[in-house]
Amino acid sequence: MMGIGMAGLHCFPPEKYDFWPKCLFHEATGLLCPGCGATRALFEFTHGHFLRALRCNLLLPALLALGVGWLLKWKWLNGRKCIFIMLAGVLAYAILRNLPFEPFTLLAP
Repeated sequence: MMGIGMAGLHCFPPEKYDFWPKCLFHEATGLLCPGCGATRALFEFTHGHFLRALRCNLLLPALLALGVGWLLKWKWLNGRKCIFIMLAGVLAYAILRNLPFEPFTLLAP
């Protein structure tokens, strides 16, 4: 199922097609959530544009790496401490990417 979604994303860019989901948090508040830009980042990733993917959402590659590590059962990913650190990182990213001055404006998609 995920492969079908990635194939669809590869063929239909989010900038050109309106059927891709919009961020409800951004629509309601005007603020960027940690996931804003993730669809565009995945689109760039499927085309091999890794630096563009980082530009769209810096958090996504880190989460993908953690997901791979979790699937491979890396020992340091177990436990409450790791979960707390990951949640704190996501929260910090969400706050920093909404600050209206350099260098934090670079975190916006």
